[in-house]
Amino acid sequence: MKNIVLISLAICCTISCKQETSKNNEQTIDSIDSVKTVLVNESEKQVETVPQVMAKDCNQSFDTFFEKFAKDKIFQKNRVKYPLKSIYYTDVIDDEPKVEYIDYESFDYIDFTKDNEAINNEFDKYEVQTEVNENISLYKWLGIDNGIHVTYKFSLIDDCWYMVEILDEST
Repeated sequence: MKNIVLISLAICCTISCKQETSKNNEQTIDSIDSVKTVLVNESEKQVETVPQVMAKDCNQSFDTFFEKFAKDKIFQKNRVKYPLKSIYYTDVIDDEPKVEYIDYESFDYIDFTKDNEAINNEFDKYEVQTEVNENISLYKWLGIDNGIHVTYKFSLIDDCWYMVEILDEST
């Protein structure tokens, strides 16, 4: 019985957190991305699926935001503005870029955790350049003698940073 009461309280707290939104760095809900199975009735082995909720973590500097964005798959997926615009060239001769819009289900995690070491790669060597402005930040992969040139564009929307575009000008 204690377990049922504790689980019920946890669910109620989670639901009440969803209703709170504030711009004062209080916890607000980013989205529900996964579910958790909890035991509701121990004697009958009854279980229930409860959504997992993550905090928005807004009102951050770009550097603080990007540190979490680079290594947290769920956070990254939830901090992309969908549909994500992806612009790329399929041919060096082709003057017209291709534009693709990536939806939530199709988005794949981009591993930025090894960017600081990429300068030491034997192949696909690149350096990172960041241009941080008040409302827009550009995070660039600039290849060294290999044609890599990718720009990830981030915008500040409702005091939260979101990736809004990928421009791949690699040759």
